[in-house]
Amino acid sequence: MNSVLKFRPSTPDDEPFLRELRGQFDAYRLLINCWNSQDDTLARRILDLQYKAHQKHYQHVKDNWETKDNIIELDGKPIGRFIACGDKNEIKLADILVEKRYRGLGVGQAVLDTTKAECIQSKRVLRLYVDKLDPVVQLYLKQGFYSIEDTGTHYLMEWKPDSLPDKPHYFFKKSDGS
Repeated sequence: MNSVLKFRPSTPDDEPFLRELRGQFDAYRLLINCWNSQDDTLARRILDLQYKAHQKHYQHVKDNWETKDNIIELDGKPIGRFIACGDKNEIKLADILVEKRYRGLGVGQAVLDTTKAECIQSKRVLRLYVDKLDPVVQLYLKQGFYSIEDTGTHYLMEWKPDSLPDKPHYFFKKSDGS
């Protein structure tokens, strides 16, 4: 039997799942799982603050951009989230999070493919920020993204449909040596 991957708008009922998902990602990113077990209260407080900060940022994004806040479901079960926002010239992937046990299965690829198709149809560029140390940078390069800005900690990466002109030079070399 084939699994069904679906995107749907997030609702207030998704908050517990989104808190858990954000916490899973931030615990890894902040190395919280390496802390002493006696730091559990502090860790929970930090993860709660991270969640609230991201929610505030996403609300700002939603207030200022055309935004799609999506839950990624596999066979009806939520496994991730992505937020895409944009205007008449660009779409930005503001967030892509997938539960740890579902990473590496092509879920992120499906999000990219869907968003790229929307960019082709609407003749807009696709942009995203990515942590410079995140291994996903290599995936984005393989998908045709290139860096247009180096903030010191992140790359602003861009992908353009073939119908749009002028792809800039890379700030760094692609992993295939070109």
